[in-house]
Amino acid sequence: MKKIALGIFMVMTLIASPCPASEIDEVISASPSWDSFTNKDGTGLYHEVLRAVFSLYGIPVRHTYSKSNRSEELVLLSLADMMTCDDKATPPLVLARYPMYENDYYVFFKKSRIGPWRGEETLRGMEILSQPTFYSQANFNVPVRIKDVLTGEQALSMIILDRSDFYVDDLNLIRQSMRRNTIPFRRQDFDVQKAGRRAYFPLFNVTERGKHIKRMYEEGIVRLHRQGKLKPIYDKWDFQYPDFDSY
Repeated sequence: MKKIALGIFMVMTLIASPCPASEIDEVISASPSWDSFTNKDGTGLYHEVLRAVFSLYGIPVRHTYSKSNRSEELVLLSLADMMTCDDKATPPLVLARYPMYENDYYVFFKKSRIGPWRGEETLRGMEILSQPTFYSQANFNVPVRIKDVLTGEQALSMIILDRSDFYVDDLNLIRQSMRRNTIPFRRQDFDVQKAGRRAYFPLFNVTERGKHIKRMYEEGIVRLHRQGKLKPIYDKWDFQYPDFDSY
């Protein structure tokens, strides 16, 4: 599927023409439904930041809910304008200059299997469950074995059932997986510890339209940040405000 998508992308890039702002009547974002980020009722950090940014241009934003891999393919195929969000881009997709989210990421594990937490050395050589494409060896300072699973709930259940070592995710997503979990477990038998920190950026295509929408996003973020209109959105959702001036 990736090879087919890449082939279509190359053809579309060759025939792409400049896309002035006057021709953009809608921006389409894509991602899974993530609690407090992209809620299906239209609320959440990513939804509200994008609406604030593109309202500066009088352009509405419509969201397509799909798995992370599929969301990236939609951008690659020009069926969506951006994927929200990731810490890395697979060419030809590119990251925006400014993130939408900065935060620590954590590992969930069974105490009796792992023993006392000793910092990142605890992870050395261990199997770490990740939602598809969310994490890689690059996110860890010691050698680990990353295994992709379909969902956070699946990863959580495998840890509960003692079938793997760690489940890595954003703390908010670990909590979401706990709420959705259907397997009984005693919370005191498990632990959650910080494993690292990273920033998450929208992904864009490199077509003329993609480059133009990326530029609109970046200029809009700067404008709202300088006007003090962006931070209240992060405060509303109780998320740390990114250090936009450092990018």
